[in-house]
Amino acid sequence: MPTPSGRSRGSYSGTAERRRTIARAVLDLVLEKGHAGVTTAETAARAGAGEATVLYHFPSRDHLLVAALSCAFDEDDERSPAGDDVLDIERLREYATGTHRQVTLLYTALAGHIGTPGHPARDFFAAHHAAALHRWTAIIVARQQAGLAHPGLDPAEVARQFLATWNGLRTQSLIDPAFDLGATLISALRRLTLQNWMETREKLLDPAAGL
Repeated sequence: MPTPSGRSRGSYSGTAERRRTIARAVLDLVLEKGHAGVTTAETAARAGAGEATVLYHFPSRDHLLVAALSCAFDEDDERSPAGDDVLDIERLREYATGTHRQVTLLYTALAGHIGTPGHPARDFFAAHHAAALHRWTAIIVARQQAGLAHPGLDPAEVARQFLATWNGLRTQSLIDPAFDLGATLISALRRLTLQNWMETREKLLDPAAGL
């Protein structure tokens, strides 16, 4: 069906699919060789498109790298905890440690351009942070309702602190890959939400404890 602009819905669908194909091709190259060696020509060959087509959709190499990171995050979201799973803290370990090291390196490199006016990473990280803050605020609320987080805490503030901790640990994992990122992240969430205190309180109030 034609749109008011005269373009068919199929053309929009085709454009979106082409962009996804190119983004996936860049991500494959990042996973294989790291972001530093990615070129538009190699991306075009991997995506089965002309270099002009690649640059039409992503006008610079930086745009390509942001697209690759976005693709990686979209795939992460597909395996992220949802529904009742947010109450299973061990799912966080699986989710946090499933990110490929090359993606973490790309994330860190692009994050360094957040303050660069006009850089595509700036808008991407702003949107990504807003979505992550919204999601983790909802998760903290769910954990409060389940008695796994202190009810007096501000969920948005806890979510912000947790995401800041996660970002810091992500960088540390590049410096020292030997430490257990998942375990440390779980420990941070328990401390920030006062989960240990909540569990101790529940035991003390349990009539079977005889206290």
